[in-house]
Amino acid sequence: MTATATKTLEATLAPPTTGKEQRLERTVATYRRALSDAFESGADTQTAVNDVVTPYTLTSYAKDALK
Repeated sequence: MTATATKTLEATLAPPTTGKEQRLERTVATYRRALSDAFESGADTQTAVNDVVTPYTLTSYAKDALK
């Protein structure tokens, strides 16, 4: 009969570097401005919202989430 060995792996998350934290804060601020502008513009279609958020420096995923 064969013995089964079990090992437990423990992982911890390292805190973000200062640069990554600042980049995240900038991205969140930009996303909030884009979201606010999209609402204030009165855009009622995806195309209209796209026109509002296109100039913002956000990933395509973030822009799609605003639509």
